[in-house]
Amino acid sequence: MRRWTLSIDRRIGPVKRAIAAIALVLATSAAGGAAAQQPIELKLLDRFPVDHYIARYATLYWIDEVQKATGGAVKIQRYPSESLGKSKDMLTLVKAGVTDMGEFFPGYLGAPMALSTIGELPGLVPNACAASLAYEELARPGGIIDKAELVPAGVRMLYVVGLPQYELFTSRKIESVASLGGLKIRSSGATMDAGLRSVGIVPIRMGAPELHESFSRKTVDGTAFPIASLYPYDLAKLVKYGTVGGTFGSSITFYGISSRVWDKLPAAVQAAMLEAGERTTRRACALIDRDNEEAFRTLEQGGATLVRFTPEQGEALRALYAPVTQEWATALDGRGKPGSEVLTRFREAVARGQ
Repeated sequence: MRRWTLSIDRRIGPVKRAIAAIALVLATSAAGGAAAQQPIELKLLDRFPVDHYIARYATLYWIDEVQKATGGAVKIQRYPSESLGKSKDMLTLVKAGVTDMGEFFPGYLGAPMALSTIGELPGLVPNACAASLAYEELARPGGIIDKAELVPAGVRMLYVVGLPQYELFTSRKIESVASLGGLKIRSSGATMDAGLRSVGIVPIRMGAPELHESFSRKTVDGTAFPIASLYPYDLAKLVKYGTVGGTFGSSITFYGISSRVWDKLPAAVQAAMLEAGERTTRRACALIDRDNEEAFRTLEQGGATLVRFTPEQGEALRALYAPVTQEWATALDGRGKPGSEVLTRFREAVARGQ
């Protein structure tokens, strides 16, 4: 991993220029009366609880950075826990103006964001920073995912939060790759479903907020999750077994703004948002990767058994995953989307980010 270590110090100059430009805009508009001096108020909706680690590491940080950089000219109100609408409806909510900005989780959004589910494929993502920077490269303006999905959806990406590789966390005993067959495991979307089925798992799709009740009632045997996400949803106490080295997919979520809203913002505000977004992507992934190792230690100390796959078992898993990855790309090619090209570019970008 190396690309996220980009120095932020050299970005302070552009930020100061943005503040100065915004101050100038406000000063020259003052003659227009009190209405002209009102701050730009924007709404941001996501699915995470108020104190979720993604909120702390990314969302709240980004909001604070934008508000500071614009000297109060922009005020952003966050609506957590799907309080304005469901994540699966985020494209509709942004288009209808219910929210100006939102957290877009591709696995919930279906066909319009099919290319963006690439992070859910098994065996591709080694850590949060590699995932985040690879998706950022493909989804920034002019990038292949931006042109194929974000522009048609009327969304402008602001920052990205990729997660480390998902592992399995269950109430049922796991001993080896062979013991995975028949497990009922929560999945986040169709792409992850395919990866889990490749090793004999029965995927059950549901949102993370529903998982605690389903896990408690044994409707599911467990979940495919990044380990740090067990704690915000109070799942760790239900876990008896966890895997290490399974690479059962991952997820990449991005925060975006309605293109219609974006186009109306002053250029200086846009610059402040983008610069804060680049810092947020790198800050969040570094903190998430740091927490990942500590979370495994905490889970094991709490009494869970960690099943560490051997190199030979890892090879066996990758052999099972290979057809899933190819089928994902081929299916999208057949629907007129550049699935194979996105897969190649994503792999190359992940390799550069490791």
